[in-house]
Amino acid sequence: MEKITKMAIYYAIIKEAIIDKGYENEINWINNIPNPIDKDLFYREYSWVVINSGMNNKIAEKIYKNFWNTGIPDFSVINHPNKNEALKKVYSRLNLYFIHFTKSKNKLMFLKSLPHIGDITKYPLARNLGLHYAKPDRHLVRISSLFNHINVQEFCKKLSVLTDDPIGLVDLVLWRFATLYPNYLELIKEKIEEV
Repeated sequence: MEKITKMAIYYAIIKEAIIDKGYENEINWINNIPNPIDKDLFYREYSWVVINSGMNNKIAEKIYKNFWNTGIPDFSVINHPNKNEALKKVYSRLNLYFIHFTKSKNKLMFLKSLPHIGDITKYPLARNLGLHYAKPDRHLVRISSLFNHINVQEFCKKLSVLTDDPIGLVDLVLWRFATLYPNYLELIKEKIEEV
């Protein structure tokens, strides 16, 4: 049996493990991203990716929560000058940015053009907006490499086809598993050898 097929079988076990750990809400969130999205979701997800970039996820969650504490953005909680400026710029021109996003033929390229979004951060933003991409973070790169894939997108796409889960959900499941189990690479190697 091919290694990627074995991984697809183990993926179901990984998914159950993260549900058992209390993360079913994240799976439901990915599965319920509206299509089409509205400009509020667009900005919320943009602000999440900007706040989270280069930062520990738990710290970013606290800052994000404070940023949206009153229901409108509180820029005073963003101490990083470049992030603060980017968030203000997009918020002040939100209608324009959102219209460009909805009309863009290459949405991934458009997302990269947003302030403080780059070659890597365009992927989690795209995923969070319901587009079919995975984020090539260090965990997914390592997992993909186990299966001789240098391209995280292709790896997640293959798993998506084999599991019938959208690419964004495959990304989320593998990432969350990696954050919960520091020895995730050893666990994956061990389990695919058992299958």
